[in-house]
Amino acid sequence: MRDTFLRSITDDERNVLYDIMEEDDKESSYRAKIILLKDEGYIVSEIRMATNRHDTNIRKWIHRFNEKGIEGIISRKHVHKPIKITPEIEKKIVEIAVENPRDCYYLSFSTWSLRVLAGYISKELSLVNTISHTQIRNILLKHGIRYRQSKITLGNSIDPEYHLKKRELKN
Repeated sequence: MRDTFLRSITDDERNVLYDIMEEDDKESSYRAKIILLKDEGYIVSEIRMATNRHDTNIRKWIHRFNEKGIEGIISRKHVHKPIKITPEIEKKIVEIAVENPRDCYYLSFSTWSLRVLAGYISKELSLVNTISHTQIRNILLKHGIRYRQSKITLGNSIDPEYHLKKRELKN
C-alpha cells in the first residue's frame, strides 16, 4: 500500500504544532505529534508504533491537516467561545425565565429546566453561538432568581380522593 502524502509544512506551522504538543489538550497533542512525525519522514506504520493509534486514524488526521491546516487537527471541544451577553439579551433571558412556558409560549411543559431554557433562548433570540445552561444560571443568580431541578411529585390536588384511589390500586 502506498504511504499517505503530507503537504509541506511551513516553519510557522511547525512551531505551532510543537506548541500544541506541549498543551494540556491530549487529543490535539497527539494529532500534532502525528503530523510532525510524518513531516520527519516516518511512514504510517512507524507513526502507529510511536503514538499507539490505528492506521486509519493516523491517515484521517494527515488528510485533515492537508485540507485545513492547523485548524483541521485542533480538538473542537476546546474551540467553543462563549457568546457575549448584552444587557438587552440578559433582560430578555430573565423575562422568559420567569414566565410559565405553557401559558406564555404555548409549549408542552410548565417549568423550565436550565438546558431547555438555554436551547429555547438560543433559538428565540437567533444567537450565533448557543448559550450554555451555566451562563443562564449565572445570569438568573445575578438577578436574584434561583433555579433548582424540578421534582416530579405524584399526586393530584384536584381530586381529594387521589390517595385513597392510589391505595386501592396497590392492593
